[in-house]
Amino acid sequence: MSRVINISGLTPVDDPEYRYKMTTVVGKVEGRGNGIKTVIDNVTQVALGLHRDPGEVNKFFGCELGAQTTWNPETERAVVNGSHTDRDLQQLVHKYVELFVLCPSCRLPETEYKVKNEIIWHKCAACGAKEAVDMTHKLCTYILAQHKKAKKEAAKGDKKDKKSKKEKDGEKKEKKEKKEKKEKKEKKEKKKKKEKEDGEGSPKTAKEGANHLEESIFGKKDNSSDSSSDDEISGIENVTLDDNAAFTEAINGFTTFLKNNPSATVAEKVESVKNQQMASALKTFERIHIAMRVLITADFFKNDDVKNHKDVLTGVIGTSSSNMRHAISNGEYMFQDSPSVFPVLIKTMYDEDVLDEETILFWAGEEEGNEEYDIVGEEKSKVCREKMKPLVEWLEADDESDEEEED
Repeated sequence: MSRVINISGLTPVDDPEYRYKMTTVVGKVEGRGNGIKTVIDNVTQVALGLHRDPGEVNKFFGCELGAQTTWNPETERAVVNGSHTDRDLQQLVHKYVELFVLCPSCRLPETEYKVKNEIIWHKCAACGAKEAVDMTHKLCTYILAQHKKAKKEAAKGDKKDKKSKKEKDGEKKEKKEKKEKKEKKEKKEKKKKKEKEDGEGSPKTAKEGANHLEESIFGKKDNSSDSSSDDEISGIENVTLDDNAAFTEAINGFTTFLKNNPSATVAEKVESVKNQQMASALKTFERIHIAMRVLITADFFKNDDVKNHKDVLTGVIGTSSSNMRHAISNGEYMFQDSPSVFPVLIKTMYDEDVLDEETILFWAGEEEGNEEYDIVGEEKSKVCREKMKPLVEWLEADDESDEEEED
């Protein structure tokens, strides 16, 4: 019958308050003659108290006794060939503890193995010491083999986990693409439905209204020599933020906020734009895109969108020249298919002090250096710049008249 005793090496520990305990070995002799063997029924309990593997403890018996051993993890059956008494086996356990369990420095059974460069080390959790075990003992070969086996199985498990993760990522990506495709389709259908409800002439009317407003500001132009017509850019592929599900979500979030909070203050609206941008993990400047896409409609010149939302737009864009260039770039994108409307938007934002003259002229005069702001592509941007010429000339002429008055 097994007893609970203090964990000790070759030197007994008689302290009754000693907190490290283990179960004594209980063996049972089976068979006779050359087939005689000792079955250790409680090797698992013994190993558990020592924080070691049962197969390793059983192997130690074999190494010391020069006998063949077998260990079955499924049935937890440990066998040592030959007839051996419990007393002899327990004495071997004490030797095993001395060599492979106790810390050589503090003598406490708080160690675990660390294998490096084919050397087994005791790493003590009690005192922090790191000491090599006696590598001449036959058991070291078994420990190293088990370590390699465990490492190989762990590598297989990691490979399987990585494969599983890759499959999951593929499924997530597929779901995301399907969702974006569905949202894009719904958006397209919604747009068609709106156009149908508004009447086939609505987009054309809005465009004509913009042209009329442009003429009233800059004077009537002769379009016969204008090589950059709206039709010339209609076939250019559209690579936009609208294909980004996170950006679409931010747009919807800010739109919902305005709908649910009609009496929200300017500060609250600006804060909502920032929150949507951060929640969707978009870049800081993209809050400008969010605000403009929601607050400025295709008929902004009829609805006074810029004037009505001037404070919110100014709060989001600020006074930074870089932010203003992002706003101009976004205006390019919004009216890339109706470029004659684009300078009207910029002029309106200038009149409401959302954009300043210096940034507009700087943007118009820079053919290079605007790459980080460009979201419509070089060809469409070139068309928009062409349409901006009357506004640029008007601003420059205004500057000259101001200088003349000062003189």
